Amino acid sequence: MIHLFLSISLMKFYRYPTGVMKKPTTTSLSLTFKKALMLALPLIAFLIAGCSKGWQMDYGKPEAQFIQDDVTAKGKELVGKKITVKGVVTKVEVSDPNVAWVELGNGIRCNFSKMRQMAESAKVGETVYVDGFLKRCDDGDVLIDPAIFRDPTAPFTPQ
Repeated sequence: MIHLFLSISLMKFYRYPTGVMKKPTTTSLSLTFKKALMLALPLIAFLIAGCSKGWQMDYGKPEAQFIQDDVTAKGKELVGKKITVKGVVTKVEVSDPNVAWVELGNGIRCNFSKMRQMAESAKVGETVYVDGFLKRCDDGDVLIDPAIFRDPTAPFTPQ
């Protein structure tokens, strides 16, 4: 399909610097397609590789999985690492359009940043699974940032 489009669009005559009008040959069409493909490959590789820290949430397994009651006791050595927490929603805050967060039991705050709709989907009293990077881990003050809800049917083995 692409080759057909290229051959139709390139059927025009080309004027060379010498002033001679010449119809493109199949070889020149193939070379044009190859050049286009070679120019597109770095862009495709860039998009596949992903170079944004935000994409970090989609990849890799968490270092540890916790029930909300165990995070402060066992999570101090995992600050800066990706974890999963299973907990009960105690508060949902979405009044600021730039910051949305969900609070779980034991003072665990999960910052969803601009993913407001995801935070709004949580209901107080509901049990949720949250993946994210543990930024702070003190008694009554635990921060998971950035956070994202995970599939509740995914394997969960708390430590």
